Parts: sequence; structure tokens; C-alpha cells
Amino acid sequence: MKIKDLIAAVRDYPALRQALEESNTELDLSRMECAQLQSKINELEPLVDEYYQESCGKEYAANQERQKVETLKKALASFCPALDSTEQLRRFYDTIAPDFDDGGFRLYDAALAISGYPNLPGEFPYEDNRGVFDEADGHQLLKYLTALHFHAVRWEVVPGTPYEKAVLLDVDTATPEYRAFEKQLYTQALRDLGFQGLLPQEQERRIGKQKEKRKEGAER
Repeated sequence: MKIKDLIAAVRDYPALRQALEESNTELDLSRMECAQLQSKINELEPLVDEYYQESCGKEYAANQERQKVETLKKALASFCPALDSTEQLRRFYDTIAPDFDDGGFRLYDAALAISGYPNLPGEFPYEDNRGVFDEADGHQLLKYLTALHFHAVRWEVVPGTPYEKAVLLDVDTATPEYRAFEKQLYTQALRDLGFQGLLPQEQERRIGKQKEKRKEGAER
């Protein structure tokens, strides 16, 4: 090594030593952090196993409940007469509504689909500005939607304002148009609620499949 290189190395030694000490300090900190992380991992591993076992148990229980529900649906479809009339559809919906559609929103959603998804607040701006629709349940919204769909609304000017308020009139429920709407309404709502197996079309399809299976069994 030349003298000038030796002199340069001597000059650089303090800085290099300080850098080495800093690196050793960082290494010690990293080792300490790794040890802390490993300790946390060791603490969490039993919890992970516990949660995994618990989730597996819940998934198994959920699958069991789903199988029970499907079995009960099949049994209900076997003993329940086909819901082929509006009265039967309405009665069945009213029976299950407290548990499956307490607020009536699924019924309202079905009516929206049938009516082409009109903008109800936009059709009733005065009522919307007064907050009528903010806390309305599905049954209350359905009254406005049904009146709008069948043009059973009388508009009255609100004094001192540019608005007209809606007066909902009685819908003629005896017309063929309303009866068709009502039957489609309850049919769609029950289908959306998962009771399509009780509808005539589904029962006919299921009976047809059963006949095909029996026919295939007999041919074998």
C-alpha cells in the first residue's frame, strides 16, 4: 500500500468506525424488533387456531341450517297447494311478511320493477321536500307508487308556493289491469324472498323433472 493510500485510510478510519457502530446499532434494533414480532406471532398462533376452529364450526352449522331450510322448503312445496291465485299469493305473503319482509320493502322493490323503476321523489316533489319519503316504510311507499302507476292522484296547488301536493285517490282494484298488477306483484315478491318453489311454474317444472326421472328409471 502506498503511503498516500495509507494516510487516506487513516483519515477515513473514524468515519468508517462510526458508520460501523451505527450499522451495529441498527442491526441490534432490528434484532430486537424481530424478537418482539416473533413473540407476538407466538402469542397469536393459538388464537388463530382457535378462530379457525370456531369459523369451521360456524360454517358447518350454517351449512346444516341451509340444508334444513331447503328440506323444509321442499316439504312445504309438497304439502302446500300451488299459489295460483292472487288471494293465495297475498295470504301467503302476509303470513311470512313479519319474519321475511317486515318493512314491506321487498314488496315495494317488486312494484318498482313492475312499474319500470320510476323516480318516486321526483314525481312527488312537494312530499319529497317535506321529508315524507325519508322515514316511510315499504308499504307507505307502495301506496304512492300504486297511485302513480294507476293515475289515481289529484294535484292541489299549495297556497303561497309553486308546488302542488298530491292527494292519493282510491285505486279501482276490480279492473283487470290492477288484478294483473297485484298478482305479478306478489309473485315477484315471493320469488325475490326465495319462495319460488311454491309458485305454479316452479312446481310444474319440478313435477316434470320427477316424471322424467321415473321414466328414466323404468327404462333402465
